Amino acid sequence: MDKTDPPRSKTFESNNNHKGKNGNRKEYLRKKAQKRWIITAFALSFCITAVLSLGSDVVVSTLDMAIAIPVLLFFIFTGIIFDAVGLAVAVADIKPFNSMAARRMVTGKKAVWLISNAEKVGSFCNDLVGDICGVMSGATGTAIAARLFDGMASEVWLTLMMTSLISAMMVGFKAIGKLIAVKHSEKIVLYTAKVMCGFKK
Repeated sequence: MDKTDPPRSKTFESNNNHKGKNGNRKEYLRKKAQKRWIITAFALSFCITAVLSLGSDVVVSTLDMAIAIPVLLFFIFTGIIFDAVGLAVAVADIKPFNSMAARRMVTGKKAVWLISNAEKVGSFCNDLVGDICGVMSGATGTAIAARLFDGMASEVWLTLMMTSLISAMMVGFKAIGKLIAVKHSEKIVLYTAKVMCGFKK
């Protein structure tokens, strides 16, 4: 006689259906959250770039170089710092922060949140803030060069050299920042969590 599988109970089938519905709902909510984040990132990028662009143009065009150059350096180093934070969150080990969170430490809970949402944090730090700072540093550097070399015979070449130097600084310091982020990822995540918590114990 051929052996046949025993009939499945209604409880077993209902449990499978329940799990399937829960899985589909989680997937739906995940995709919905991703779409919402893409729209939010686009809107934030547009607004932040517009505000920073207007602010940098006003600073560079109305103030002297003693203030315009620090504004340029601010854009450069902000991009470098956020780029390092985004990478550190992506590679950091969550285990020590789980231990901190279990002891009800606020910074531990925030660090766990950062690592658990590494995709969004990386998108915000690297793609949003990092890219915006890169664009703004280039635009600010060009405006500064135009003021510094205005009327000179080699104005075009000097402006090109200055913008190239700014770009090289961004790339070089970001490379150093990535090395530091990989080597000291847990420390960077911890300090980031402390900043977000206002240095609360």
